[in-house]
Amino acid sequence: MGTLLTDATRQWADRTYPVHRVTVTVGDIRRFAYATGETDPIHFDRAAAQAAGFRDVVAPPMFYVFLRVLPNHLRPRSELEPDGSPSEDIPPVAIKGAMAGETELDVRSSFVAGDEVDCHKRLVDLTEKEGHSGPLLFLTFEHRYDVAGETVVRERFTRILR
Repeated sequence: MGTLLTDATRQWADRTYPVHRVTVTVGDIRRFAYATGETDPIHFDRAAAQAAGFRDVVAPPMFYVFLRVLPNHLRPRSELEPDGSPSEDIPPVAIKGAMAGETELDVRSSFVAGDEVDCHKRLVDLTEKEGHSGPLLFLTFEHRYDVAGETVVRERFTRILR
């Protein structure tokens, strides 16, 4: 069978991604909370959040997904793959499809309205394995979200190309 891990693919893997800074707003938190069915007042009301020990409205636990999508997916359609993922995440290989693989999540604290979040992204692993239908390319990305130099959330996400 063929290989997907070519010299061009290895060269592609040596890229670095720019850091994006996102300011968390009360409106972003409220929209995310509504969209995910959250009802706790700490996501909507500053006084309730402060009574719970936060300085302002606090984001629901999976809010990092909004932070990942905002700088990486909200762009012209010409810069996205058919599944909506950024074209910059697909190496120069002929693929028939892509699927999500494993996700590892480390949540250390919460995002609060007013946080300036530095969104980091890097490719940490590129591995080829042989599947039933041919070669599979495993791309593992690390997304890290820092506030004032402290990591709030770290996510490792594997994408599988075939």
